[in-house]
Amino acid sequence: MSRFGRILNAIAALFMIAIAVLTFFLDAIHGLKLVLLVIQAGMTLRGLQAIIYYFSMARHMVGGKNVLFRGMIFLDLGVLAGAIFEHPAAYILIYISLLHIFTGAVSALRANESRKIGSSWKVKMAYGITNILLALIVLICGIAFGSLRIAVWVYSTGLIYSSVLNILSSFRKNEIVYIQ
Repeated sequence: MSRFGRILNAIAALFMIAIAVLTFFLDAIHGLKLVLLVIQAGMTLRGLQAIIYYFSMARHMVGGKNVLFRGMIFLDLGVLAGAIFEHPAAYILIYISLLHIFTGAVSALRANESRKIGSSWKVKMAYGITNILLALIVLICGIAFGSLRIAVWVYSTGLIYSSVLNILSSFRKNEIVYIQ
């Protein structure tokens, strides 16, 4: 990652910390809607970025179609987040929790892959397991107990944890040796 990319990653993580702190002070419904809005914007922008990258460069690369498919999936998830914006809070909780369970599972699988090749894997595994546990706690608190406020607090705590890990990974040295 370039120096500019590292700075952008750190700024995005600081923005996410600010959003998480803001959700602590909003009521439960508005906090969930803010979280959903951030997820919608992030997924849509990430999908559009991947699709633009595909049409500008990746279509000429080996495995370029994977970039297109990934972009289409992120764009669809962003549009779906926008579509459930006016639905009851339980649907929003389920959507956010499923996204976090999927993200945690992918992170845990990538950590296991990194462990097999001898790379650093402990932070990735901790991130994945924490993501899955927080999503399950959000589901239990929000749906089983009907406490949306606790679910928003748990999600905000997880967002702060994720952002701190992103800041730390922004300034970590690369394990890839570049030819100079």
